[in-house]
Amino acid sequence: MKNRIHLDVRASRGRRDPLNRRRTDIDARAEELIALGATRVRILSTEGPDHYGVVMQDPEGNEFCVN
Repeated sequence: MKNRIHLDVRASRGRRDPLNRRRTDIDARAEELIALGATRVRILSTEGPDHYGVVMQDPEGNEFCVN
């Protein structure tokens, strides 16, 4: 069954920080969540709009994003 709600975990200050800083912050938070039982599903990265995020799954299979 699909999620009824989709959560985003804010790990960066968005475009106020340079992309390389955001990647570092987001990846660090994703690793913390993996240590707690989450799974990395895929990376969301778009060069043009300068976007980076990580789609993850909790132990019950619910997806959420870290950005």
